[in-house]
Amino acid sequence: MSGTRRKARMREDIQRELSSILEFESRDPVVRNAFPTVMDVRLSVDGRYAKVYVGLGAEADPREVERALAEDRGFYRSLLAERLTLRHTPELRFVIDETVERGIRLDALLKDEGD
Repeated sequence: MSGTRRKARMREDIQRELSSILEFESRDPVVRNAFPTVMDVRLSVDGRYAKVYVGLGAEADPREVERALAEDRGFYRSLLAERLTLRHTPELRFVIDETVERGIRLDALLKDEGD
């Protein structure tokens, strides 16, 4: 398997497993109540660092959820290490992805302009 395909597969595996972990195994009520969705995972060239883009439910406070995710990132990383066979389980950095929210706002603005 080429390096590019291997990295893409690794990203997909991390995204799938982190989605499951955040949804079903998160201990923090702030995270659980935010209904997090892993939108994307970006890996560093060497695969040791992963930037995880997370979408949230409408009622969630993004700053509070980002803080909670940062505090529990060691827990999420250890669960990820148990589920995946990787040479190095990447360090996780969570970023709140607001693209869906921006799209909804933009759509609402465009509808208002059309009326």
